Amino acid sequence: MENQAQGLEFPCAYPVKVMVERAPAARDQVLAVAAAHAEFCPTSDVRYRSSRNGRFESITITVQVESRDQLEALYHALRDLKVVKMML
Repeated sequence: MENQAQGLEFPCAYPVKVMVERAPAARDQVLAVAAAHAEFCPTSDVRYRSSRNGRFESITITVQVESRDQLEALYHALRDLKVVKMML
């Protein structure tokens, strides 16, 4: 099937987790890039969690994606952000 790849069926809701240094600008950049590539609700589809020492923060965004290409473009754009330290 054309819309099925590596265990995912599209369209689907997909959680993207990004680790950043804790700063409001980092949140803004990550959310802006995600919004440019996929739909999500900023109030219900975004979760923040600080690291134990408070230096880092994980941002989990559950995005609505239509295809593998769309998801890969989102990951590529997030990886290009200097504030992003790691992605899962």
